[in-house]
Amino acid sequence: MNDWWARLLNALGLIAISGVLGYAFADQLIGHDLPCPLCLLQRVGFMLAGFGLALNVAFGQRASHYAVVILGAVAGFAIAVRQVLLHIVPGSGSYGDAFLGY
Repeated sequence: MNDWWARLLNALGLIAISGVLGYAFADQLIGHDLPCPLCLLQRVGFMLAGFGLALNVAFGQRASHYAVVILGAVAGFAIAVRQVLLHIVPGSGSYGDAFLGY
């Protein structure tokens, strides 16, 4: 893949991750709702993936940078699975407000 296209795709991924994190922080601050610990850990996974993409944009693509992205994505996935499993267990209570009214 051309280095210019790789940087463009990494930059677009970084913008997407920044948008997700921006929405999470805006919802937290505007809605006056403190995130649960698992939500905070998911944000760390997003930040780690974004850091790997930022390394690719700044220094060119390397396998070690993509390893950071994959590590952040897998960590975020594991934390998200844990949180979903906590939500579907009967009688475990609720964790935060409903997302977008659902």
